[in-house]
Amino acid sequence: MTPMLGIMASSRLVASTAYESIASFTPTSGSSVTFTSIPSTYTSLQIRYAIRTTAAGAILTLRPNGTSTSIYAYHELNGNGTTPTAFGFATQTLAEGSGSQIGTGTTNLTVGVIDVHEYASTTQNKTIRVFSGYDNNGTGEVALLSGLFGATTAISSFQLTVGGTTFLAAGGSTISLYGIKGA
Repeated sequence: MTPMLGIMASSRLVASTAYESIASFTPTSGSSVTFTSIPSTYTSLQIRYAIRTTAAGAILTLRPNGTSTSIYAYHELNGNGTTPTAFGFATQTLAEGSGSQIGTGTTNLTVGVIDVHEYASTTQNKTIRVFSGYDNNGTGEVALLSGLFGATTAISSFQLTVGGTTFLAAGGSTISLYGIKGA
């Protein structure tokens, strides 16, 4: 059993054969990608990304089912090697998907894993966890987030957006969606 992207992405060890690719994007322009028609046959979803943008400092955000009402909440812990920060937000109109700011634009990739648990449930809210970061020759950042999508609606689509910038053409960005089969 091998951890994905060199990290342990969930609270229990999952065999690599439990992950099934649903869709993947290699964006070269624009500021968002949308996964649609997500099947409800998995226990959890995982989004993995490695992205570059035309400007530094953006945050990757996500909207399950395109929902933009104030039903998101999250806690975040960031570290940049010198200054740790922690904070929380309630009643947000979107969920953060990167935590850390997207690296130095054209120079470094920002990588991350987003876990979405109980996404197909119609009786409970959804839990979202994020582990992300980038390196800028020793001045990068790492972030951990735990969040809530406060709706009992099953998730059938995700829109991921880089705020205030666009994906870098020929930047090597990849965003992939995986379904996690039941144990």
